[in-house]
Amino acid sequence: MSKIKKRKEKLSIYLAKTGAEHDISKVIHLEKSIKPIEMDVSGIGATLYVKKESLKPPPPWVKLFTEHQELPENLFGNRQTVGAAFVAQLKSRLFIFTFGTGFHLVKNEAIERDFGLRVTLNSVDPDKLRSLDKASYDHNPLNSRTQSSIDLGIFDLDVDSEMDMLYAVTGASKVPIFGSQVTGRDALTLFLETNLNELKNILLEALDRYESDLPKEFEWFENIQRIKDTDIQAVLDLELDDAFSRKNFKNIWLGEPEITDWESQIGYSFDLYSKTPRHVVLQIKDLVEYFNTNNIPLESDKFKSQIIHINDNEYNSTKKWSAYRCLYAEVSVGKEQYILRNGQWYSVNIDFVQRIDKYLEELDTYAFEFPTYSHDKEEDYNDFVAKTQNNIELMDKKLTQIGSPYDKIEFCDLIRNSSEFIHIKYYRSSATLSHLFSQGSVASEAFISDSSFRKRLNEKLPNSTKLACTDTRPDPSSYRIVYAIATNRTIPQELPFFSKVTLKNAIKVLKTLNYNVSISAIKVNPELEVKKKCKPKK
Repeated sequence: MSKIKKRKEKLSIYLAKTGAEHDISKVIHLEKSIKPIEMDVSGIGATLYVKKESLKPPPPWVKLFTEHQELPENLFGNRQTVGAAFVAQLKSRLFIFTFGTGFHLVKNEAIERDFGLRVTLNSVDPDKLRSLDKASYDHNPLNSRTQSSIDLGIFDLDVDSEMDMLYAVTGASKVPIFGSQVTGRDALTLFLETNLNELKNILLEALDRYESDLPKEFEWFENIQRIKDTDIQAVLDLELDDAFSRKNFKNIWLGEPEITDWESQIGYSFDLYSKTPRHVVLQIKDLVEYFNTNNIPLESDKFKSQIIHINDNEYNSTKKWSAYRCLYAEVSVGKEQYILRNGQWYSVNIDFVQRIDKYLEELDTYAFEFPTYSHDKEEDYNDFVAKTQNNIELMDKKLTQIGSPYDKIEFCDLIRNSSEFIHIKYYRSSATLSHLFSQGSVASEAFISDSSFRKRLNEKLPNSTKLACTDTRPDPSSYRIVYAIATNRTIPQELPFFSKVTLKNAIKVLKTLNYNVSISAIKVNPELEVKKKCKPKK
């Protein structure tokens, strides 16, 4: 007689926060559940919560058919959407298994975020991964998923350990009790043959791996983590409010949360009334002044409701963000370091912060003093520098095709002494600096590695810098890449942290190619920082 194959079950396991075991209403939406059923399960306290469901009538379009003729009963449905949450208590912790639509019964704020991901990282073979979800914080946070039909190592799935955050991982399990494959996000997801009496050992193993240190292959996972816990977010907003109340703006910036076409605008405003100033640049002190003038409390909630407008030449709003999304702040709570960027709080490992700062300490300062930045537009400043300084050629706006016919890049803004490629950016936000650092490394790499790019670029280079033969690879050690940032802050020390990370990675690429690399701060005329415009009266 053939052996009956045991059914495999999909288990989605969440871990409740400590303390929830004393009040189940903190974890489960009891109002959405029918009367709970106590379950007799070996080794654990267990309760089953089944989601309330009401029979839903078929959609109205069904009558088109049922009124025409008699049809089989329930042809179009009328079935309930079943869901349940199975709560297990073990070692003073609550675990929640969800089935069907049972996840609607679980209160998101009550669960340990990344529980499943951490268990998975401690349970999966790092060389046998199939899928991962990640988010970058380079320009704007971008979410993406990388999948493979074969087992791959973590870095074969295109992960940058300093620029990406992991959200979910799927791979081959090294833990027999978890089955052959394990997936982790907030929930730990397993697919295996089991029964309720075997859950105790599964949960004990999961809890042990959750509380263990990560293996060295995944230690970088803890460099930066997005804060999803609403309670922690609220505490960090209070820390921000405290800094506002003390007028401590040293580690608070205001800037665009994304790359914008600054050439097509005249400035920013905090409302659209005709007498409201349009600020040439975004600065926290201007927003604070607006709040004070309008008797608006300096509180995080008010920043979330306050709108910042981009104004075009006709003083119309072409784009807008919440002021909270434009805030960049760095907050320390005890030994923990937190960063607010693009409306999202992040936790940053202090060791990671120190490694980045130490790396940037060795960065050369460019031995040239740029003229003071006093211009509304970067292109005007670049033109001014080229016309007033010796041995400097203008390259701004001279786009060169790279890759496809539709992809073009600005090789640099200025060339000094025929061999120093200077990239200039007025500091507005971490997003604009990320764009600057990325452009510098991409253009410089193409200059060395792509003869077709060199040929097209050579047509636009000044005579003093033209290459004798574009087919011959230039010697990068003969050139210097310069990042020049218009700001009155001390750089790189006072750059926002994420900008430091992108700068560090750009420098690493350039030095690997054997370029010389320097950084320079361009002094900004204080009058430019306070320059305002108002809509003219008609």
